[in-house]
Amino acid sequence: MAKVKFIADDIEVEVPDGTGLRKCCQENDMTLPFGCENGICGTCLIAVKEGEKNISEKTEQEKETLEMLMAYEDQRLACQCKVNGDVTFDLD
Repeated sequence: MAKVKFIADDIEVEVPDGTGLRKCCQENDMTLPFGCENGICGTCLIAVKEGEKNISEKTEQEKETLEMLMAYEDQRLACQCKVNGDVTFDLD
């Protein structure tokens, strides 16, 4: 089981390894917004504060979108991430 902590909502939950971060957020009433859910719009941009190694690799679509958004190195698109261990994230 992985612990997922969302600083903005002060919520920490446990989910099975391999769970999508989008699913985790939506099922636990986290306020992170989602738009297209395909890694294109950038609505679900997050900053990974701890546990970057516990998130799935970036997809090609995510890489393109992050580059277009001029995202920082620690930023990811929540809709594209699967957790495989403890992760802490925030909105910036």
